[in-house]
Amino acid sequence: MEFRQMKDRVSAALKSAGRFAREALALPYARLYIAMALVLTVIFTLLGFPFDVLIRGELQKMEQRGLRSVIVGEIDFNIIGDSYIDSLILGTGTESEISMKDVQFNIAINPVTTLVNKTLKGEISVQDFRYADDSSSFSCLLESEFRLAADPATGNPRDGFLNIEIQNVSLNGITIKDFTIPAVRFTSIAMRSEIQNGEIRITKLEGAGPDIRGTIRGSITLAPYVRNSTLNLVIDIDTQSKLIQDYRTLLGNLAKNDEGLLRLTVSGSLQAPTVGFPGGEKGRER
Repeated sequence: MEFRQMKDRVSAALKSAGRFAREALALPYARLYIAMALVLTVIFTLLGFPFDVLIRGELQKMEQRGLRSVIVGEIDFNIIGDSYIDSLILGTGTESEISMKDVQFNIAINPVTTLVNKTLKGEISVQDFRYADDSSSFSCLLESEFRLAADPATGNPRDGFLNIEIQNVSLNGITIKDFTIPAVRFTSIAMRSEIQNGEIRITKLEGAGPDIRGTIRGSITLAPYVRNSTLNLVIDIDTQSKLIQDYRTLLGNLAKNDEGLLRLTVSGSLQAPTVGFPGGEKGRER
């Protein structure tokens, strides 16, 4: 008897709720108000979502992909407009690190694309980008546009594109036949690349500046540990560049080429690249 009474009461409550819903929907603009409420709920959910915590967590995961350490500064994330990270330091080796200051980025936020398909699309600029190890350093201003679909197994980019433009480049620590030369400067370097099946294919990379001019083409095959990624690059340097002319005595026949280009090949891995010179001579890159 008690079960039947409970069933009748539940049935009566459901019928009453149904009548209320029908009456409410019959009111003027009721459907519009409900739709607006749902839209506002989604908007406020996105506005209140802790994207800064998510970004910090994803950056910290980079330690599991071969980096020695990851130090993330303050993050100011905005759905509309640019977001900001005041500093980001990546320990890439036992005595090397990448540091970035005043990082601004604008990433397209789509829950399905970003969280489910693991794809990032947007733009980033770094006002102070630096790399340094025990014997060399590199600094520049950097801007990039990208669309990166991550490999679920490794977290590395699997497909997409990566375009980079850097300015005010200074490169220290280059050696020519064991002779250390002063800092090499580039006014600008522009790169266009496509990523297919975990391989970065450089379709265009041109560098120009007061000291040297040249191009790079080839590919980088990404490994689960980024430092072990495989290099397959060809570098063409204009032999009329100031750097080549200033050190033509050290370079010898390398600086003399009928085509006006000094061609180098780079193989090996990111952490231990090998440079091939014309004539079969090879050396470790510094």
